[in-house]
Amino acid sequence: MGCCSVRKAIGILQVLQLIATVERQVFDFLGFMWAPILGNFVHLCFVVIGLFGVTQYRSKYVITYGVWCLVWLGLNLFVISLYLEIGTVTYMDDWLSFKTNHISWFKENGIGCSTRHVNGTSNGTKKISVTSGCALEFGYVETIQAGIQCMLSILAFPLAFFLAKNLHEEDDRFDFIGGFDSQSAYEPPSKSSRLHMEPL
Repeated sequence: MGCCSVRKAIGILQVLQLIATVERQVFDFLGFMWAPILGNFVHLCFVVIGLFGVTQYRSKYVITYGVWCLVWLGLNLFVISLYLEIGTVTYMDDWLSFKTNHISWFKENGIGCSTRHVNGTSNGTKKISVTSGCALEFGYVETIQAGIQCMLSILAFPLAFFLAKNLHEEDDRFDFIGGFDSQSAYEPPSKSSRLHMEPL
C-alpha cells in the first residue's frame, strides 16, 4: 500500500470521525452531558491536528493524532462499560454530567419512547422520568455511538503510525538545499583546498 493511498484512507477516517463526533456532540449538548462534551471537543481538536498533519505531510502531528486515537479508544471503552454497567461503574453514578443530575438525551427522547415523570422523593422535590416502549434503549444507543468511535480509532491508529513512518523517511531522503544530489553546489570548500589570499 503506497503512502498516497494511506493518506487518503486516514483522511477518510478522519472525516468520518469528525462527522460522528459532531453528531455525538449535538446530542450530548441536548442532554447536558458535560464530560462527553469536553471529551468530544478535545477529540475534534486532535482530529483537526491530525488532518492538518496528513495534508501538510507533518509526521509529528500525525503521531500526536495516533497517540490520541489510543486515548480516545480507552475513553470510549469506559463509556461502553458505563452504559452496559460492566463492573461497579454505572451511568446512574452521574459521572458523565459532573454530578448535575442530567442523563442522556436518548433516555427521554428515544425512538418510540413515551416518558412520564414521577416524584422520586416523599416530598416531591426530585422528579424521575420513566420511559417505556422504546425501539432501542438509550444505553444501547450510547454504546453504539461509542462503539463507532472505537472502531474508527482502531482503524486510524496503525494507519497513523505507518503514515508517520513513511513521512519521516521521505523527510530524511531529501536534501532541501541541493535536491537529491549527494554533492551539492552549496557545500563549503573542503579544508584541504588552499585559497590564495592576496591583499587588495
